[in-house]
Amino acid sequence: MALAFERQRSSMVVPSRTLERSKAQNYLKKAGELYLDMLEARRSGRFNSAVISAVHCGISSSDAYTVYVGAIRSASKDHSDAVRLLSSMGTEAARMSEHLRSLLEVKNAAEYQDRLFKANEAEVAVKHAERLYKRVVARISDK
Repeated sequence: MALAFERQRSSMVVPSRTLERSKAQNYLKKAGELYLDMLEARRSGRFNSAVISAVHCGISSSDAYTVYVGAIRSASKDHSDAVRLLSSMGTEAARMSEHLRSLLEVKNAAEYQDRLFKANEAEVAVKHAERLYKRVVARISDK
């Protein structure tokens, strides 16, 4: 897995790794497990866990898509680069990237800050993750 610096968008370079396209299924499996964890956490009233699982479901879904479509995933420590990489992969991916962007906006608070998430905030995160995950599944499952 050589480090590649590819995918330019608005004259910005996204550090990325080239992967075999078949690895997309691994990221999709991770996303699916996180999706189920997210739904269970929401159902059980564990709203912080639901948000964290939603964020990571979104990240894994995005990785699955970019690996499937472009044999590439972001290697940047800046998650906004993952949003840019995903959005560079066509109109459908640009729409998906908005869900990822919304999830990443709450990542820091969910994982590192002392504030707790409420039911309505978890619901928003779950909806974004669900929409992203289901679009990715529809595009790459069993293909």
